[in-house]
Amino acid sequence: MPKVHGRRTPKAPARGETKVPLRGGARMLRRGKADVLPPSITPTPKVTLEELLHEPVKGPVRILFLDADGTLTDGVIAFDAQGDGRNFWVRDGLALQWARDLGVLPVVISGRASRAVEARMLELGVEHYVGVKDKVAVAEQVLEREQARWDQCVMVGDDLPDVPLLKRVGWPIAVADAVSEVRAIARTITGAPAGAGAVREVVEMVLRHNGVWDQILRRYEAL
Repeated sequence: MPKVHGRRTPKAPARGETKVPLRGGARMLRRGKADVLPPSITPTPKVTLEELLHEPVKGPVRILFLDADGTLTDGVIAFDAQGDGRNFWVRDGLALQWARDLGVLPVVISGRASRAVEARMLELGVEHYVGVKDKVAVAEQVLEREQARWDQCVMVGDDLPDVPLLKRVGWPIAVADAVSEVRAIARTITGAPAGAGAVREVVEMVLRHNGVWDQILRRYEAL
């Protein structure tokens, strides 16, 4: 039989899995293992979002852990005589401030030292750690200080160094262009790629889950 290019035969869900429709024809497995979402989906409509999440964690999210390079940035590192440079998405930064204002503590943990990352996080007033060899150890210190539990936390990542932390939190999230190993353990995969609105999307999901997203809409007279 000749191959038909440009069309995929829909894959039947395995026993016990339910495909949840998303805008643009994407699908995500309700049990938590997600398919890759196209970058056109941002943000997910509220009704579909609530069906999709279906209690990702019990109770409100308290801490939002994030990787930096390849999550908050597009993964490109620039160097010149003045040092290193990164590209940040302005909406991601604004969203982190929303999270902080509404009781979700954003904490950036990066395995690579970067003056550019430090400068951006200082500008936003976001807690951050760079040049970290053991992300779990840093996160444990934050949890102890805040008297929080792993199941009250979200982690957003893109690559293998993020896996140990992703496996501990209650709500592991992968950016759209994360490596397959990260996508495999994520409960949610963003529609937007790293450094282009993925974090903005995550913050909206978290604040909706916490029941406070309407406060942001009212702030900007969008409700």
